[in-house]
Amino acid sequence: MTDTNRPGAGVVWARVEEGFHVGSRNGVFLGYLDREADGSYLAYDGRSRLVGRFPTLVAGMAAVTSATVETRPAAPRDEEIVLRQVRTDRELPGSMVR
Repeated sequence: MTDTNRPGAGVVWARVEEGFHVGSRNGVFLGYLDREADGSYLAYDGRSRLVGRFPTLVAGMAAVTSATVETRPAAPRDEEIVLRQVRTDRELPGSMVR
């Protein structure tokens, strides 16, 4: 049986490109890691705030996962973002739409 209450449960890490990894849990963005020239990793949370510098990828992943658990409130499951296009009949200065 898997313990779903531990910090790393359900976290998926994807290597976007060499040295750049993105983490998510249940489709929610947790943060990312960026490898520096010296081989260390800068870890950032889901709001692009620096979590810290870490000597290994695994240490950085653990820090992002832990920072997310401690600092982010749980999002409601039914939360969604709706994007709507707004149109106006008036011409705006510099607008190409007529």
